[in-house]
Amino acid sequence: MRLLSSDLHDLDLTETVRDDDLVRLYAFPERGGIRTNFVATLDGAATGADGLTGSINNAADKVVFDLNRQLADVVVVGAATVDTEGYAPAAGKRPLIAVSNSALLPRGWSAGPQTPGMAVLVVPERADAAAVSRARDILGADNVWQMGADQVDLEELVARLRRDGLPRILSEGGPRLHTALLGLGLVDEVALTWVPTFAGGPAPRITADQQVTVDFRLRHLLESDGTLLGLWSRR
Repeated sequence: MRLLSSDLHDLDLTETVRDDDLVRLYAFPERGGIRTNFVATLDGAATGADGLTGSINNAADKVVFDLNRQLADVVVVGAATVDTEGYAPAAGKRPLIAVSNSALLPRGWSAGPQTPGMAVLVVPERADAAAVSRARDILGADNVWQMGADQVDLEELVARLRRDGLPRILSEGGPRLHTALLGLGLVDEVALTWVPTFAGGPAPRITADQQVTVDFRLRHLLESDGTLLGLWSRR
């Protein structure tokens, strides 16, 4: 993996990036913040034909994916994405927060009560009562948070995570959650990998539904066998 551009001026652009350099490049701001992480094809597809990111990512993207999770305090993902991608709570590692306006409980989360705070489902106050009750029975009452009226109040969620000592927040989508976070001005950084392939078809982008306009500046750009890996921060 080689560095094409960086705002860390002491790094040599002509040399292979070492592991400790990668940690410096992807370190969260000291105060924390919200970083989103995505992979996309050259034509902007956020998934392959099977609807999964696993069919378009590669070894270079996996390095950055794992590093972002390592550097974050908590991972926030839409419940539908957790369900589709099969994300399971990683006991003893990073808390995994699933956001769902419909109180969707990801299929992989049905093993029973979880360690408090490690696998949390966040739903609005007016979510289906039966679905909320079932989620509490399975996850434990402390692992189902209700915030907002008809939709999850993302600003309240972020404020709670910061109060709980989890300021470095990583979100891996999906596109609707990403767009909502952007629209609220909550996204501080975007990590995006472009893989050197085309997908075509009706694949989703990394944003969805509503129109959002947010300007970012490039922090760094890496290249590995034609794959480009960048980090941008909000202007």
